[in-house]
Amino acid sequence: MNYLGLDAGASSCKWAVVDAEGRTIAEGRSSPWTGHLFDDLQRGRVRAALEELADQVRPYSPRAVVAGVTGLDRESSEAEQLSRWIAELLDVERPRVQIMGDMDLMYRANFEPGEGILVYAGTGSVAYHLTKDGGIVRAGGQGFMIGDEGAGFWIGKTGLRQVLRWLDRGEEVAERPLARHLFEAMGGSSWPRIREYVYGGGRQAVAALAPAVGRAAQDGDAAAQTILRQAGHELAELGLSLKYRLGDLPVTLCGGALRVSPLIEGGARERLELTASDASGALAAARLALGADSGAGSG
Repeated sequence: MNYLGLDAGASSCKWAVVDAEGRTIAEGRSSPWTGHLFDDLQRGRVRAALEELADQVRPYSPRAVVAGVTGLDRESSEAEQLSRWIAELLDVERPRVQIMGDMDLMYRANFEPGEGILVYAGTGSVAYHLTKDGGIVRAGGQGFMIGDEGAGFWIGKTGLRQVLRWLDRGEEVAERPLARHLFEAMGGSSWPRIREYVYGGGRQAVAALAPAVGRAAQDGDAAAQTILRQAGHELAELGLSLKYRLGDLPVTLCGGALRVSPLIEGGARERLELTASDASGALAAARLALGADSGAGSG
């Protein structure tokens, strides 16, 4: 008897399967999908991604599923639609499919409700607290157009802006590690190529530049190092905002953006006492599915 957990976001959908003892038996990734089902085009893309996911996990015959999904309110019509699709594609009874926001999932992977403050940095960033009665208190998370400081998109954008500023000044950038790694990531250094990469690929393409900034910092580029430390400062500010509102709760920093460079965590620690976590949202979801099924007396 197996249980499936999903951590679905704008970069990928991570999945994990555990058995009835909570032991991990399989993990993987599939194409990204989110809770943004706002038009037929987006609904079609999400449905296609779910079909791909189902092909990967169907052999494990999950009895129950918990999914944490980016861009989703747990009581929304979008959550209901995703739940129906997952139940249909995996032949799981509809009541055994639970959909929640990705931050609810990541919080539960690190804290019990009411225990602490989670600062998450992926493509975007947010500080998050889940109260004992299920309420939500948050700071940040306003999206890449007006917020998400310190996360993947912000790092990629800030690194690229620095290189473009050098070019605007007529400076030679060929030997600068930040420029070299960004140009390699984009497949060229001309403005037409940069424009095509950014405006053709959008938010995800810019966020995908963050590892190039990390490589430049590792190669000793002072500008890249400054950007990454500043990213940590920005994330710390999110945590401090919630501490101001909630009191002296412990803070945990997590998310894929932290893999870009240890300078991010280091920068955050310059402003705020915290712990760092690499807890898997997909595994946490799978164990929540197991716990919910066991708690229901379903064997």
